[in-house]
Amino acid sequence: MADGLRVFEEIDKECRVSLWEYDWRHLSFRHSFTRGLKLFRDINPHLILFNSSEDEVLAPIWAAFFCGISTRIMVVHWAQSSRSLPLFHSKSGFPLPIPSRYSFKIRMIRAASYNLLSKIVFVNNMTRKSYAHLYKIPSNRCVTIYNGINVDAFSDVNEQRSRTRNELRLNSHDCMVLAAGNLTEVKGHKYLISAVRELVSEGISVKCFIAGQGELREILEQQILELGLENNVKLLGYCTNIPNLLCAADIFCMPSLNEALGYSLLEAIAAGIPVVASRVGGIPEVIKHGGEGLLVQPGNAHELYLELERLWRNPDLRQDLALSGIKTAQKRFSLKRMLTQTESLFQKELYG
Repeated sequence: MADGLRVFEEIDKECRVSLWEYDWRHLSFRHSFTRGLKLFRDINPHLILFNSSEDEVLAPIWAAFFCGISTRIMVVHWAQSSRSLPLFHSKSGFPLPIPSRYSFKIRMIRAASYNLLSKIVFVNNMTRKSYAHLYKIPSNRCVTIYNGINVDAFSDVNEQRSRTRNELRLNSHDCMVLAAGNLTEVKGHKYLISAVRELVSEGISVKCFIAGQGELREILEQQILELGLENNVKLLGYCTNIPNLLCAADIFCMPSLNEALGYSLLEAIAAGIPVVASRVGGIPEVIKHGGEGLLVQPGNAHELYLELERLWRNPDLRQDLALSGIKTAQKRFSLKRMLTQTESLFQKELYG
């Protein structure tokens, strides 16, 4: 089943699932709106969930509104700063700020559309506050529900650790650094590779594995070759065995330039893997510097190297961060907690 439909495979275990064709991402606003009108009138649902925050979803939101569907909820899975879409910009040689017609237009369109929703669910507080500021959404229509994982799946990792490290041909003294995410610019993998080069130059036996696929694979492979890191950095491609890789890892790294709230980050702390991550998006809401991991400025390869080296040379610090991470995952990011909060939201919106 395609990645985007896996959720329905899980839901189908508990209730009946029916699928209707509505490819709104690839339709013009007019065609998407008219198609949505017809579809929503045929189905006549009590609740409609927009599991997207792309601008293409605006047409279905308006269609649901005109169909009279009373409960309209959107889930925002990305990170946005309140500094996005600045209303004014400066121009060299001109003393006064210049209004940005683009920003005014986009803010107004999104504000009009988002305020048709009953609720907007965010996976981090930073984006929730940014939306309220940028699009003038009443605070009572915004709620944060953190992503949740099955924390019990990572409770016993010792046996799997040895097996996976043997499969990866790691020695006992090797420092295994793991990163997971699409090979795109926003994930910041090039900075991690540069940091690994500094670690190698300091004589640290580091093996870095990056799980994921994407358009930057060839560029990253070229960077690895140019830095002479063929034996130190491996691009694993798409992986289904992330839990096993986490069990084998000594450090998990998330060098993203922007990040909402990645599941791989939550899985890492649940597995008791100390983290080095960028101070962006929803990451600081999971990782406190010196608590569950160490935070660095995004796009700074040298700072990333310094914190990776610090963590590897300090086993006691790794142990302290690991224990804090496990407690945080169990307390704040369990699947049970996420499902309970989501069910409560739906019940309240449907039945008051």
